[in-house]
Amino acid sequence: MKQHIHTEANYSLATIVADKSRTVTAYITVDIHKEHTVADQAVQIMYPDALLSGTDKKDREAFLYATNLLGGSVGVSVSGSCVNISIKSTSETFAKLLKLVEEMLLTPAFPNTQLQRIRDTVTNELHESKEDSRSIAHEELLNTIYGAGDRKYSYDIDETITAVKRSAAKQLRSLHTDVLTQAWICSIAAPQAHCDLFKKFIQKTKRLHSLQMTTAIHQQKPPKKTAALKDVPSQQNIDFSIGAPLPFTLHHPDYIPLSFAITVLAIPGSFAGRLMDTVRAKDGLTYGIYGQLEGFSGTEQGYWRIMTFFAPDKATQGLQATFREISKLYKKGITQDELDKFKIILSTKQTLLGDSIAGQLNNLHSYNCHGFTLQEIEERKAKITSLTLKEVNDAVKLYLDPATLTIGGAGPIKAVQKDIETFIKSVQ
Repeated sequence: MKQHIHTEANYSLATIVADKSRTVTAYITVDIHKEHTVADQAVQIMYPDALLSGTDKKDREAFLYATNLLGGSVGVSVSGSCVNISIKSTSETFAKLLKLVEEMLLTPAFPNTQLQRIRDTVTNELHESKEDSRSIAHEELLNTIYGAGDRKYSYDIDETITAVKRSAAKQLRSLHTDVLTQAWICSIAAPQAHCDLFKKFIQKTKRLHSLQMTTAIHQQKPPKKTAALKDVPSQQNIDFSIGAPLPFTLHHPDYIPLSFAITVLAIPGSFAGRLMDTVRAKDGLTYGIYGQLEGFSGTEQGYWRIMTFFAPDKATQGLQATFREISKLYKKGITQDELDKFKIILSTKQTLLGDSIAGQLNNLHSYNCHGFTLQEIEERKAKITSLTLKEVNDAVKLYLDPATLTIGGAGPIKAVQKDIETFIKSVQ
């Protein structure tokens, strides 16, 4: 299967030509971030439902019926002020489904008759999110690391609900204008004819809308050794997101060696990481503890994070055990055996990814969103196999000081809040 990335001023198109495939999957991602207000947050939450709520020619029911009749799917989501559109169908019905997507994007109705339903749906979802302690812990961490104008900041749920209730169709139309006038990052896996059809659709849509250049607000704060905790008494466990800001972007030479070190510490979805071997298996304090670098782009600085949970009566002990392992890594680094072992693990993971067209497409689209060429992608993957122990441990010493960490937590924390606050102050 051939891969290609074609870049123009107002769009980038990555293709995986799979001529024998009977299915088509395509993605469009649009970064709409400028500044980040509570009104922006509210409208972005509403936008996916609103965009799928009908066109000038079809009401919501008719549009969804036409999509389902083709046996395909059109998904819309917003994450981190990026609009993501997914298009999936059989190769036989892709052309017709793409016509529906074109209709959705060029002539959306945003009908007032649907607006109250959307407000009610979003409001209910926001009320339910008050019990999502895992997400709240993450938000508490990010709100310590980033300022209110940054895309990673989350406004208070009740404040957001008020903004949702005040929202109007003109705000949705304004956001949609941003979607049409910002650069599109597109990727598709399909037979060549369908790739060509998708490219023509993109070119036609972008010709109709001039590219608007904007400046996005990015507000990363200095590290802060603190505990940002929120009480969610309905939960049985306390969820934690433990992390710190990192002063570089995705293309910095320290990104790969530091990512490798975090993998050794807490590789997601595996028992191979140090934290799973100790805090879970030996100490028996949690069922899962993982970590990774997050929030990076070519222009925005990210952070590193450990996510886990503990029973309230084990929370302080669990945090002590977690910081013990982070401190051990910071002071001594990884070993040569770990370097060799995790190179094999990551190489195997990459090989398995290549066995699936869906996995290849998701991987390619992620790189495409960050402006990588195919050559840069291959060089980046090759860099992992050539990493030296010194490169990894130099990055560890620069960035993984436990005294820079923030503890974000959410759950039944009242009984242990003071203990956690006392603990974080003691970290050196």
